[in-house]
Amino acid sequence: MSAVAEKSSRRLSKEDILERTAPLFAAEGYAATSMRDLARACGITPAALYHHFTDKEQLYLEVLEYTFRRRIGRMGDALQGLTTFEDRVRKVVEVLVDAVHEDELFLPMLRRELLVRDEKRLEYLATRVFAEPFREIMRVGRDLPPGNFRPSFLAASALALTIGHYALEPVRRYLMPSDTPDDLRQAVIDHVTKLALHGMGTSAH
Repeated sequence: MSAVAEKSSRRLSKEDILERTAPLFAAEGYAATSMRDLARACGITPAALYHHFTDKEQLYLEVLEYTFRRRIGRMGDALQGLTTFEDRVRKVVEVLVDAVHEDELFLPMLRRELLVRDEKRLEYLATRVFAEPFREIMRVGRDLPPGNFRPSFLAASALALTIGHYALEPVRRYLMPSDTPDDLRQAVIDHVTKLALHGMGTSAH
């Protein structure tokens, strides 16, 4: 490693590297991206990149965790102090909407993983990223009368309603171009919250 590259490697933290390589993985995918490409995105040599990560797979898994956890990994913190069922449902929706609203990494990377269906990476996402918010959403559902809903299905529905809305938004706006709200984020939060509460048999007001 050259003296310049070594100095550059020392300046870059692991988080810096995750920040700089995530957009490349999101745009090109795992298979089409080489360590040389990733090192170039960081402004360092491949050897300097290997100083932080044993291989491309380790780097990619840490990018996945970093990208997703910073968006939805603090669901429990967000729900602290909220006492009413309606407020907790709305906060769940807000956290999920904010994970994908105007974010150029979360949704593209999730789409790729669901399409490629690499079992190791899907298990990693489930256990290291989605497990905590999933449990927190299930806890919210436990405020409902027993037997109304399966908690795991309820949590999956919350994810599907919010993330799925943004996944379909590029098509929806062509289907109903006159019905595009000025504030899409707030419109989605309001819509999904009301839909969730109505479907749960509680007041949406």
